[in-house]
Amino acid sequence: MWPKALAQLIELAPHITRLLPMADRFFQSKSAEAEASRTAMEQMAEGLRGDLGQVTASHAGLYRQLNDQSEKLSTLSADLRSTRQLIEASDARLAALEQQIKVLRGLLFAILFVAAVSALLLIIRK
Repeated sequence: MWPKALAQLIELAPHITRLLPMADRFFQSKSAEAEASRTAMEQMAEGLRGDLGQVTASHAGLYRQLNDQSEKLSTLSADLRSTRQLIEASDARLAALEQQIKVLRGLLFAILFVAAVSALLLIIRK
């Protein structure tokens, strides 16, 4: 069996010698294509890294602005709360003043009525 295989291998030797340069060119072209593909992928990855860096920077800026807006909003909320409390206190004082005005108006009408009655009595007695 070995001698037959060896004989067949010797018969194929001239064909193998012609195939080796073709195989070498084939593998070189494949490695060149793989190298070109790897280079293109590296360039694309570099571009993506750059884009991700820009996105990260813009997100950092947005986060800063969002934090600033949150602080301003919390300050505004505290101011609104204190303003609401002042308005409620002013409403209570205004209601008390309106009540005092009603009482004073009633007293004024009572005094005017008593003064008019007194003036009538003085006029009638003379």
